[in-house]
Amino acid sequence: MKKNTTLLLFAFVLTLQVKSQERAYLQGICNDDNGKPIENVSVYIHDSLLVSVTDDNGRFTCWNAKVGEKLRFAHMGYEPIYYIVKDKDLNGKNLKINMKTKSHELLEVEISANAPHKTYDNPVMSIIDYVVRDDGIYMIVYRRHNSALLHLSFDMDTLHETRIPSRYQQLYKDMHDNIHVISDYQACKIGLLYFEGKEELGLQVPISRKRFYDTYSPIVAASDSVYITGTYFYYNKELGYYSNIPNSDKEPTLLHYIVDEDACDDIWLLLHTGGIGNNFWVTDPIYNPIYSINNKFYLLAFTDRETIVFDAVGKELERHPLTFHEYRNWNGEIVSDRRWKHKVLVDKGAKQFYTFFVNDGIYIIKRIDLATGTATAVFDLKNFPFAEKPKIHNGVLYFLYRTGNNKRKALYQVKIGE
Repeated sequence: MKKNTTLLLFAFVLTLQVKSQERAYLQGICNDDNGKPIENVSVYIHDSLLVSVTDDNGRFTCWNAKVGEKLRFAHMGYEPIYYIVKDKDLNGKNLKINMKTKSHELLEVEISANAPHKTYDNPVMSIIDYVVRDDGIYMIVYRRHNSALLHLSFDMDTLHETRIPSRYQQLYKDMHDNIHVISDYQACKIGLLYFEGKEELGLQVPISRKRFYDTYSPIVAASDSVYITGTYFYYNKELGYYSNIPNSDKEPTLLHYIVDEDACDDIWLLLHTGGIGNNFWVTDPIYNPIYSINNKFYLLAFTDRETIVFDAVGKELERHPLTFHEYRNWNGEIVSDRRWKHKVLVDKGAKQFYTFFVNDGIYIIKRIDLATGTATAVFDLKNFPFAEKPKIHNGVLYFLYRTGNNKRKALYQVKIGE
């Protein structure tokens, strides 16, 4: 009996080792000429089979990588790079790929009639960050050794302007549409102040950055009745959403729980076979965002392949399929589309949901049909390979783009809602 148990244990360990070898992975980062990470680089094997796309930090992961395979790294703003996989690159190593910028891609973009156009471009200002709200556009700009906070109308008229310390580099719009400016160590809410009979834009009493994020980060959506908080578990591969009643001692109630079972199995396998290295990015969270529009909650549960709609108090109303982020490969298996950017933008004014796909650095914007779970391409940014901070409001796409010889950032816009 003991002999049979030993044989079974040996067979189990051997099976785990074989599976771990089959799951050999290659990880790395793509950097530009200045050592900065490059987002949206497509990684191919056999020159045409897409296996990964770099994330916001320039990172990529290739599963089932094999020694001797040729990888191609492609981005429309950089010269392509080829690399032959070596044994030392597999399982826990951190491959560094340096890409050379195509000089012609940095020249001023020629604008055609149907292309995005500059909507705010001041030759002595560079836009650091911006948010869009129903009452206009708020932005932080850097101008001649100082920073300013601007409030613009949608016609780009300056409604308010105030100088702020240059340490403030980020704007944050919370679930109640309040806007905050954030530095490396503190945050301030933006508000209108009255000084000598005039209405001016000003900053309220600052709080620490840690306290600010501890307060606001857990809240992911809100209605008039409840607010929703989210918590990750098990290496960020399990996600729970909870309904909370404001100003109440009542414990939060579970709204929905999501588990990526395949990812959990992979992590468990790697942990128990020694196949997980110090550089393995198990912390990348599963992407299942929830949004509130007109006192309803919309949970885009990509892991479960469905959209779930809740009312203002968190009661489930309906479910719809959600499949635009997948496709059926050559052998009939449903797999995730690696070109999908795991990003959803909500146009609350038009009550529309949009998402992004990327092809060699080119953003393709698609409108999501929540009833069918499909997405239709509505625009692409083929002339803007380095577009930053895209936002959509009332059918208009906004983004930042470097312009001029000093590479300052201007605000562009294009109507996509028609």
